[in-house]
Amino acid sequence: MEIDEKNKIEHKKIRDLQESFNKSMKILESYIAESITNKEKLDSIKRDLEDANEKFLEAERCLDNLKIDLENTTSK
Repeated sequence: MEIDEKNKIEHKKIRDLQESFNKSMKILESYIAESITNKEKLDSIKRDLEDANEKFLEAERCLDNLKIDLENTTSK
């Protein structure tokens, strides 16, 4: 009977350990999924910032050209 009791205790420990492992794996999977989502969001933000920077540079070039045109028309 003592052996049966030890076996039951060992099985319970193994089951508890397996449940704990499964919970840890679910948490890890959740963190990995969150990290992937965050990376995708950061990549999207980076692309948006690069696009905005290109538009800003184009607007700056247009303003420089306008300034040159204004200087040329006022100097004539």
